[in-house]
Amino acid sequence: MTTRIIGLGQRAARDDAAGLAVLEALRRRGLPSDAEVVEARDTTALVSLLQTPSTVVVVDAVLASPPGEVLDLSPSDLAAGAPVPVSTHGLGVGQAIELARITAPDRLSPDIRIVGVSIGGRRAPSGDPEPRAPDEPGLSPDVAAAVPRAVARVLSFLGG
Repeated sequence: MTTRIIGLGQRAARDDAAGLAVLEALRRRGLPSDAEVVEARDTTALVSLLQTPSTVVVVDAVLASPPGEVLDLSPSDLAAGAPVPVSTHGLGVGQAIELARITAPDRLSPDIRIVGVSIGGRRAPSGDPEPRAPDEPGLSPDVAAAVPRAVARVLSFLGG
């Protein structure tokens, strides 16, 4: 059985790209042939991506402190108010999972895991993660340092 690894994020939004950076590191490292890697810029894509008999591992930035922490979260953790995955488009990871459960309960993955990379708790007045200036590309040092730990966490779900 395959494992679908979904990295969420927007490259232009600096630390929000943590999930995508983890996918890039996984690709460089090499993955078992039964691992499927999918990038999603928007959580609305999760609804259909969660419709699989495979295990799903979602990797996303989360608003929690301290920055650079790697967290294991489950759908029930998200429902209980655990650190919130960052959403740049309004629909959160927990909401996408619940929507997938409601719209296609017989096709929802039986095993969904979330690897969260904390980007800290700083928010703009709108409630979104505070954007960085255009001349500050890439991940912040704390988040970049967390990528190898997040890769190891994902690999542990693959038995690697």
